[in-house]
Amino acid sequence: MPYDNEKDAVMNLQRYLRQISYSDPDIISPPIDGIFDDATRESVKSFQKKHSLGETGVADRDTWEAIYAEYLTSIAKYSPPKNLPVFPRTPDSYELSLGDQYFAVSILQLLLNELRFIYDSFIPLVVSGIYDEATEANILDFQSKNGLAMTGRVDKATWDRLVGAYTDYAFDYVR
Repeated sequence: MPYDNEKDAVMNLQRYLRQISYSDPDIISPPIDGIFDDATRESVKSFQKKHSLGETGVADRDTWEAIYAEYLTSIAKYSPPKNLPVFPRTPDSYELSLGDQYFAVSILQLLLNELRFIYDSFIPLVVSGIYDEATEANILDFQSKNGLAMTGRVDKATWDRLVGAYTDYAFDYVR
């Protein structure tokens, strides 16, 4: 990997070691400041010891490659799952409304069914992917209770508020 300067290379080394240290308590977490000081040297040594690379505290080629490989593994294992964007980006001004038939409507119906635990006035919905009268009634109810324009359509503001309500609910639920 080419670097503009030594400080960039040291900062990357420190980032890699810091990421590895999150899941491996044997690896000392270095500061990320671009300075190869005693703290960084001790972090490299702790990595070398764990991986039988000879505890020199120097990030030679073998050590660097092992650190980088471990970093990539850590990122793949511990990064959050990818988001699935489902709200439409182009149909009819970013809205879902009565009569629409999209995958996003199925997601909306699932979302509204989950939110029935918070909004007990919601009608139980059949997840059909068709924006029907029951879906519209739940949206009107939601919009009314959340100070949104009561259009019965799901625009970006309504979608964002729905996702926020679900996120708050799910966060409490999964703890």
